[in-house]
Amino acid sequence: MFLARVVHAVVAEQKHDAYRGKIVYVVQPVRPDGTADGAEWVAVDYVGAGIGDLVVCGGAPGVARSVFDIDLAPMRTLIMAIVDSMEFHDLPAGPV
Repeated sequence: MFLARVVHAVVAEQKHDAYRGKIVYVVQPVRPDGTADGAEWVAVDYVGAGIGDLVVCGGAPGVARSVFDIDLAPMRTLIMAIVDSMEFHDLPAGPV
């Protein structure tokens, strides 16, 4: 799992059937302080996120199949939570 900011919506006229009716976003992984941390990802929304939201993303083989009840689900990353607030203590210095 990783923390990310939703930065763009993905729009496609032609797509795999597994994506039909689902919203797809580009997300930017971020550190707890909000600074960017690595390359952007494509993620399928599962919770009603929007542009600018801080979210928790993740996935594992078969998780999209379980969540969406689809036999063939070529989805690697899901948006699984919208972060309302964060509280953290005693974080080590440097990349998290």
